[in-house]
Amino acid sequence: MERKGKRESLVAGLVGAFLGSLLGMACIIVVSQLGYVAAFCGVVMAVCTLKGYELLGGMLSRKGTVVAGILTLVMTYVAYQMDCAIQVAQAAEVDLFTAFRSMGMLLEEGYLNTRAYWGGLVLLYLFTLLGAAPLIVAALRSKEEAEVPPESVRAGTTVGGGTSASQYYPAHPTWMRPLRLSVFLSLLLAVVVMCVTLGIAIVKGTDSPPVIGALAGGLLGMLGLCAAAFTLASPCDAFRWLFVRRDGVLWRVNLNGLNAVDTYRFTSRRVQMSEIRWEKLTEEERERAKRSIERAIQVLCADQILPGSALGRLVQSLPEPQLEGEDKWTWKLSYRVSVLNGNQEGGKRKTLRVAKAYPGFAPVTGTVPPTEPAPSRWSFSVLVLLLMVLLTGGGYLLGAVLGGGGTEAALKTAQATVPETTTDYQSLGVTFHLPGTLTQTGAGSFADPDTGAVYTLSVELGATEEMAVDALLAPISQSRLRPDFSNFSLAYTGGEEDLVELTTSDRLICLHNLITIRFTDGSAVQTGVALAMDIYGTLVRVEVSHDDRVDENTVQDTVLSILEGMEFTGPTPENHQDMYHLGREEGYSLVGIAILPTPYEDTPFLRVPLPYGGEVTYSEEEDGVLTQAHGLRVYAQACYSPEGPQAILEEAYARIEAEGRDMYQDGVFDIRYDEETDMASKQISFWEGENARISFLVAQPMRQEGRYRYMEVTYLPEEMDDGYPTLIQEFSDASDLVLPELDPF
Repeated sequence: MERKGKRESLVAGLVGAFLGSLLGMACIIVVSQLGYVAAFCGVVMAVCTLKGYELLGGMLSRKGTVVAGILTLVMTYVAYQMDCAIQVAQAAEVDLFTAFRSMGMLLEEGYLNTRAYWGGLVLLYLFTLLGAAPLIVAALRSKEEAEVPPESVRAGTTVGGGTSASQYYPAHPTWMRPLRLSVFLSLLLAVVVMCVTLGIAIVKGTDSPPVIGALAGGLLGMLGLCAAAFTLASPCDAFRWLFVRRDGVLWRVNLNGLNAVDTYRFTSRRVQMSEIRWEKLTEEERERAKRSIERAIQVLCADQILPGSALGRLVQSLPEPQLEGEDKWTWKLSYRVSVLNGNQEGGKRKTLRVAKAYPGFAPVTGTVPPTEPAPSRWSFSVLVLLLMVLLTGGGYLLGAVLGGGGTEAALKTAQATVPETTTDYQSLGVTFHLPGTLTQTGAGSFADPDTGAVYTLSVELGATEEMAVDALLAPISQSRLRPDFSNFSLAYTGGEEDLVELTTSDRLICLHNLITIRFTDGSAVQTGVALAMDIYGTLVRVEVSHDDRVDENTVQDTVLSILEGMEFTGPTPENHQDMYHLGREEGYSLVGIAILPTPYEDTPFLRVPLPYGGEVTYSEEEDGVLTQAHGLRVYAQACYSPEGPQAILEEAYARIEAEGRDMYQDGVFDIRYDEETDMASKQISFWEGENARISFLVAQPMRQEGRYRYMEVTYLPEEMDDGYPTLIQEFSDASDLVLPELDPF
């Protein structure tokens, strides 16, 4: 009796799939961290997971495909989340576990670019599908049960007779080469189209909806074309099969499979992991193969195998073949597998495609044996090119429609001509290059003497994207109250709250939009708003009021030209005091950000968090700043000490004593130094009139060795209000300190 095929082990398969998914996860993360597009590794994830199941599970059945497929989807998502978390951890300087756990919150709160995040995940899943599709299709195909030869075949098969009683038809080694080359070389056209699309994605970014649509369409096309290519090229595996005619019955033999069965092995090539081809066998090996085939036929016809045995699939009888159709490459045959109640005209038949690759072989009486190679199918190339262009182009257009991708190009392609002369204007670290025809009439106000148009420029620090949208839309509600209000329109119409990217002359990325509000008398107010993606949260607003003597498009081009021509110079010795602002860009409501000059040429300014809401005082040398609000007073200064932060605190305490403060010696503690963070702190207590004070002196390291940020944080119990608890929490976060929340005393 012959052995049955492999049995499936679900538990072992799950272990193999999990181990394979870990390899895929490692590939995704490593490739992404090296700076390449990790979406391609989705193919690796799918193959490793499904093949891992098959290797340890014994086989990849339909059940195994479902289980491994679900695991592939889950582990692909986990790998993507882990990759994003690593990037967040590096940027935010937190541990990986915290970053991974915070991914959902970061997406909900808008700290991550949701379009880029979901676009990257979709790309990864598309490539995962590309890798999984061939394996899943192969596994989901119903396995043919081993067919026992019908009674008529068994009765008519003679025992013995030798190999000379049979006719053998091996495939010609080169007759299917033109077909194979024409089909698979045609797929190179699809690869070229995909490479062009990916090149566009690299240039424009994979978070662009049109590009995502084009990639999705191209990948769908690739999947369909691969399936079509494998179907069209299926006759090319003819060398795997040997046809045998014995006692008037046609048999189809799988050479590789038969050689894998120990008792029928006729060559060692299987052990060497090479495909078995009849023309590569020696004469001795061919004779052994013929004897193995004859013995297998006799075993099958003598009912010496168990039902479902693999031998019935490896050596398959094709009784009573009939021609159902043919083309230039194959015959379509049907053969009987059963009879119905002894009626030879009824019963079940199966169909089979036979390649025209067997010299002298006519499967059915009346068919003409092939005498030359099958022709190529270059018409498939035309289909490939048309389908890929249609799908990628259609995906691009669909992405542009759904994602509003067409709104950005309308104004970008019509940039205003740079004026021959310009007038420069600076405000809070922003330099504007205005048309030279404008005349300044006040702070941030300019007029065009020729047209009467009035330009108003404003700069605000500490802004958020929500504030930028409010600044853009605020004129609408104000103008609606006017009796002569007519209508309004946005330059980018993807939605009232859409801000699109703009790159300034110094290569800084901003989010911007422009709005035009019209009135019944022909006048209009046009406003451009740009939020710079810098560390200050700089919000720029350019407003132009004009009458019907000025063309709207001309003004709009001018506003865009002003926004694109901006230069963000940052703080200077002249404006750094004006750049103190509420730190809304960092999510604070009671912490302000001050800009302090330093003695270092490479980092001339230092950002310092301070309580927000009170008067800000800079020292005469402008190297220190003092402010107080909500029960907290903070003095900050940039310091240098090659001897370490302890020396800075010793000098600071000596200065405090020299000021004549009424110290409470029992409340003065020694300096505490943390070697790991290179930070030193000292707690002191003193009397300020009748009020008791507790202060913390802190020296924190900057990036360069020997440079420190010195702060004296003093509690003012009599001034503590409802905002005090929030201030302590926000200031501790902003200053990287752990401050106690002292109760008023």
